[in-house]
Amino acid sequence: MTKKRFLAVLIPVFLCTAWPIQAADFPEKEVQIVVPYAAGGATDLIFRALAAATGKYLGKAAVVVNRPGGGGAVGFTDGAQARPDGYTITSVITPLTILPHQVKTSFTYRDFAPILNVVRDPCMLLVKADSPWKNVQDFVAYARKNPGMITVGNSGAGGGVHLIAMAFEKTAGVTFNHIPFAGGGPSVTALLGGHINAVSVSPPEGINHVKAGKLRMIALFAEQRFDQFPDVPTVKEQGIDFTMGQWRGLAAPKNTPAPVVAKLHDAFKKGMEDPSFVKNARDMAVNLQYLGPEAFGKLIAQDHEYYGNLVKEIKK
Repeated sequence: MTKKRFLAVLIPVFLCTAWPIQAADFPEKEVQIVVPYAAGGATDLIFRALAAATGKYLGKAAVVVNRPGGGGAVGFTDGAQARPDGYTITSVITPLTILPHQVKTSFTYRDFAPILNVVRDPCMLLVKADSPWKNVQDFVAYARKNPGMITVGNSGAGGGVHLIAMAFEKTAGVTFNHIPFAGGGPSVTALLGGHINAVSVSPPEGINHVKAGKLRMIALFAEQRFDQFPDVPTVKEQGIDFTMGQWRGLAAPKNTPAPVVAKLHDAFKKGMEDPSFVKNARDMAVNLQYLGPEAFGKLIAQDHEYYGNLVKEIKK
């Protein structure tokens, strides 16, 4: 057999066996989780807690790398363009299915391979504890009399909580002045400092300040009340028929080998079930909801279509 013919036979065999060998040894180093938002926000807090609980099941450390900017677009772009070897995965959340309908992006959900969903939680509106607004009726009544005067912070223009606040104002028949920040954490800091009137956030971003008496929850966009705050009624209970929230999960770049995705899934699922993470989730008032790769993929695809229609409706 000639050298050229030998290589022609050997190279396809090598290519066919390279990934299984890598998958069998995976992981050989730490796994990075790209969080498309600043430190201190809900996504950051949730996945830092999950990473800490998952390392022992993964066999290597899982570490969070923040890539804020563009309402999540910077982080999603980095995650989608990472090498499909399992060592860089992304915390994908609802805005992944929103941003491509609002601005030109280099990614869609199709550029990711779903690993698992971790959280599905409602959004809420917070104001300072000394605010004149005691409930959502007071808030909406003022907004109707003073259109565009209430400043509502969010974690980034075009992000999930921004769109939720926009959908809420349309349902309530009011107009807010939306102020974007680089994440939920900075938006809450701005509220605490009195620079804005309210924030649209997920529970982990402001719940400790509510518990400390610094902030007040006036609107909860959920089907039912929080166990930890039984005296806070939902928006529906306050006369506005509106519920909306976000999911948060993990995904790898598309074309990541299935065995690698399976190993990541199994390790992070065990991390989700770890008592330390369960406690952290409860402390943050997070609603855990596990979905495997197939079910999570279906949810993402459905929301891509849903939010595409919603963006068109809001822009009318």
